[in-house]
Amino acid sequence: MNLALTLRFGQRDLTLREILDLSAGSVIELDRHVEEPAELLLGDKVIARGQVVTVDGNYGIKITDMPAAT
Repeated sequence: MNLALTLRFGQRDLTLREILDLSAGSVIELDRHVEEPAELLLGDKVIARGQVVTVDGNYGIKITDMPAAT
């Protein structure tokens, strides 16, 4: 059984026009500061928060907090 995990750095709503105007090198500002933790999601549920790291050129997350299960 495979489960899809998402590492969320932040988010931003864009209009269709803004999306169509994107090109290589475009920068999209997100709703978080660099020092804020990223979130690890299973489906739409946050299962952990942590610091973004790079390992051999790939992104990863160093888990620093696991919210209590509800």
